[in-house]
Amino acid sequence: MAKRLTHWTILLYLAALPMMAQVITETKEDEEEEEDEEDYGQVEYLGKPTKTYANARIFGLSPQRFVSLGWDVQLPYEMRFTELGTYSTDSTDLNFDAEKGLANYTGGFRLQLMTPVISNNRFLWQSMLNMWDVQYTARKRSHESWRDSLMHLTDTLNKYGLKTANWVNTFYVPFDDKNFIIAQLQLDLSGNYDWLNPLEGQLLYSGAILYGQRPNDRKQWAVGLSRTYRAGGMNYIPLLLYNWTSLSRKWGIEFLLPARGHGRYTFNPRSMLLFGYELEGSSYRIRQFSNDEVNFLIRRGELRFRLDYQRQIAGFWWLGLQAGYRVMYSFDGDRLEKGQPDFFNLLRTHPYAMRNQTDGTFYFNISINYVSP
Repeated sequence: MAKRLTHWTILLYLAALPMMAQVITETKEDEEEEEDEEDYGQVEYLGKPTKTYANARIFGLSPQRFVSLGWDVQLPYEMRFTELGTYSTDSTDLNFDAEKGLANYTGGFRLQLMTPVISNNRFLWQSMLNMWDVQYTARKRSHESWRDSLMHLTDTLNKYGLKTANWVNTFYVPFDDKNFIIAQLQLDLSGNYDWLNPLEGQLLYSGAILYGQRPNDRKQWAVGLSRTYRAGGMNYIPLLLYNWTSLSRKWGIEFLLPARGHGRYTFNPRSMLLFGYELEGSSYRIRQFSNDEVNFLIRRGELRFRLDYQRQIAGFWWLGLQAGYRVMYSFDGDRLEKGQPDFFNLLRTHPYAMRNQTDGTFYFNISINYVSP
């Protein structure tokens, strides 16, 4: 009888083990939950939620260049100039045959160096140095001026070319995950100076301010105002920035109107094609036509319609190939007394010192670029 009781006791104990284990497990879990609630329940209230800020770039944009070394070449074209003189803005009876020149070659190197000075989620400051050297192989075809003692513009371009060095600082400040402002300050030295003495050029300053939004990772827009010499003369113009990438990331738009506007097609992550236009130029001081009292300035502005193919060649090194048609928007001359502030070209009443007609021509550009990761 005792054995039977022992057997039943053992069987009951074995049958009760699962229930006891379940009770013990549930008890431990309840204790752990109580401990978690007691010890860690307030963690989410101890710190402030992390604030996010709008990134400066969206998906799919063409690579940002830190180092770029390129060569720019234009095919032959003809230039026609009036004599140096005084020409009102509404002059129509102009003798563009006073000097004719043929430019068989126009081109030179282009160097860009860019680095972030400060880069974090709340502030981005990028500093960039550009140097462009435009050389001419040009000759006079005819000349009717009586001023034989004055070196003519065709000869001056042929001997000295045109040079530009500019320093650009761009500041990007996001307020939150959508709103931002962009500010840019630029200093230029432009003229037909020697690289060893750039202070003989004309010192120019430009700037821009834009407010924009970044609704998502594929779109950003901004509007603002700019002081610029891109069209040759000094102008104050409104700006529209619009960058967009399709869901497939194959198509896109990169606009900063009116300075440039491009459509974009991405073949794959290593190659893309941009198609559109860019307006580029500056005001160049011509030493030979200037003196101690007056600066003579060529207001050069080029409108370039182009295809721009970009391809990765190794790591962060990309190759850039451009081909297009250049329209000379402006190549007229101005006299500016030393100390006299420049004037708003779109509303100009200032007379021209020389007028110009320059043919359009095809151009090509090749560059090697080190881009951002």
